[in-house]
Amino acid sequence: MTGTAEGLARAYAKRWLWKAAASVAVPVFGVLTLLLIPLAVLAAPEASTSLASSGCSIGGTGTTVAGIGLDAVQMGHAQTIVTVAAAQGLDPYAATVALATAYQESRIRMLANDGSSPKLTAEQAAVTATSLTYPYDGLGSDYDSVNTFQQRWIAGWGTVAQLMDPVYAAEAFYRRLVEVPNWQTIPLTDAAQAVQISAAGSAYAPWEPLARELTAMLWPAAQADASGAAAGVCPGLPVPAGSWIRPTAGTVTSGYGSRWGALHAGVDIAGPRNTPVYAAADGSVVIAACTSAYCDRDGSLSLAGYGNLVELDHGGEVTTRYAHLSAYTVTTGQRVGAGSLLGFQGSTGNSTGVHLHFEVRLDGASVDPVPWLADQGVNLHASATAG
Repeated sequence: MTGTAEGLARAYAKRWLWKAAASVAVPVFGVLTLLLIPLAVLAAPEASTSLASSGCSIGGTGTTVAGIGLDAVQMGHAQTIVTVAAAQGLDPYAATVALATAYQESRIRMLANDGSSPKLTAEQAAVTATSLTYPYDGLGSDYDSVNTFQQRWIAGWGTVAQLMDPVYAAEAFYRRLVEVPNWQTIPLTDAAQAVQISAAGSAYAPWEPLARELTAMLWPAAQADASGAAAGVCPGLPVPAGSWIRPTAGTVTSGYGSRWGALHAGVDIAGPRNTPVYAAADGSVVIAACTSAYCDRDGSLSLAGYGNLVELDHGGEVTTRYAHLSAYTVTTGQRVGAGSLLGFQGSTGNSTGVHLHFEVRLDGASVDPVPWLADQGVNLHASATAG
């Protein structure tokens, strides 16, 4: 990974732009993929159509920009593109060119490629189809093109694995952009075409108003110093004071009790990556930190700790824990209300799949959250966010 990518790792893990997880049914690699996908993910449905989760992710909330509706996934990828430009010391115009390009090429979505183009050899098709083993928002089949910019591994943009990393994809675009003579002063569509060498060279021009407005909207956050926590970009849930709620959307995939010879001290609720996680009740933040050796990427069973963890003290010796988050949005000592955004489902720490590990503790000892919350009027086996 380049120096810039390493410097962005934490910011990228917090703002990501890895979207709500898409389908992983892969014709060529299906068997291997199914073996590797955690049971939590296999059992998880799409995010429920609950009050906030379906329109919000770590990237932000869906909005309309220059008359064009963008969802949370697109806004997340747009933020990554702008953040990389700022991290490389480029000016906002670079981000504007990149955003117009990404909208034309993919509608600012991370596209995989199934290798079905008849213009590929069997070997090239197989390599291209490996893009399906990485997180993606949709499918493309144009030659060997992948990602938000539709970059081609055969054309020397990088390996498929590199190109399916949104940070690397943006870096690769900017590396070629800055080599274009007078890129800062020539028309946007000319600058984009010089990088992309597209068959439709003037296609980028219509998206300049969108790209300029997006850049202006996202540039301040891109310039902000990454502090290890994500911005609270999603709205909280409207919950009456004193109430308890279900902390996130998804399906309970693993219950409380003995698991693999040890106590599983909570329940696992699995939903798409970066599904919002909310405070189950009013409280104060005791912990908001990475509790493993690293949290800038997914963990594994060999890694100790909860990963990104938020713990809340609700008073009366009652605490709750929210673990394996891809990012957290609160700080230690902060007072939060029920329904406040705490972070996003992830797989950091001792984890093998995207989910929320949720615990309830009484006087420091864990209890089964399902019956305990049922006594508070909350059904954890329901799929709605709020209980």
